[in-house]
Amino acid sequence: MPPPLLALRPLQPAPPRAPPPTKDTTSFFDLPAELRIEIYKLALERVVIHILPTNSKNGTDTPDDNPRRLQMPHSLTRASRQVRNEVLPLMHASCPIKCAVTDFNFDGLLQWIKRVPPHEETHLKKNKNLQITLNTAEPNVPKIMDSMRKWLHMRADRCRPQPDWKYAGSAVQNKVGADLRRRTKRMTEFGKQKEMLKILDALNISRPTGLLPDPEDSD
Repeated sequence: MPPPLLALRPLQPAPPRAPPPTKDTTSFFDLPAELRIEIYKLALERVVIHILPTNSKNGTDTPDDNPRRLQMPHSLTRASRQVRNEVLPLMHASCPIKCAVTDFNFDGLLQWIKRVPPHEETHLKKNKNLQITLNTAEPNVPKIMDSMRKWLHMRADRCRPQPDWKYAGSAVQNKVGADLRRRTKRMTEFGKQKEMLKILDALNISRPTGLLPDPEDSD
């Protein structure tokens, strides 16, 4: 005899899975803004921003006992748009920023400032740790100094915030000092000449005579 046929049971949908237990999640941005700022400050405590010359070779920066140097944007600025917007003002206002200028070529600094959003320049003005180190590798001043002229023009612009950049450097050769003194004396704009005098002072170059009068003194 053939085997009895098995009765087929009607198909039924599987019972729904139990929902996973809910947990209260808190993200970084749920923290109060004041607390986030304090966390940023701790993360930036030992950060120093180094602005390198445009002709420098890109390489891995070896950490040492000094505060770590930055050749690439800090990781916080790449975390998210909101973190970037919150941390950039702190970086520009508080982190030491150091720039190396060789043979009066300010291209690296000019390019760095060009990348700073206009609304961030006011935060740079609050920073008291801005330093430009002047180095000379050639025995003579370059004949073409377009980047320096652009730098002096920008520093003389009264319509933009002017951060307190401080200059440092070692004594230069006599020919370089004489050339810079002559250029300073020939300047016809007080703002540019005033900034140039800061450079002379940093390089221990005596100031020329017959300087332009300060227009504010005549008010």
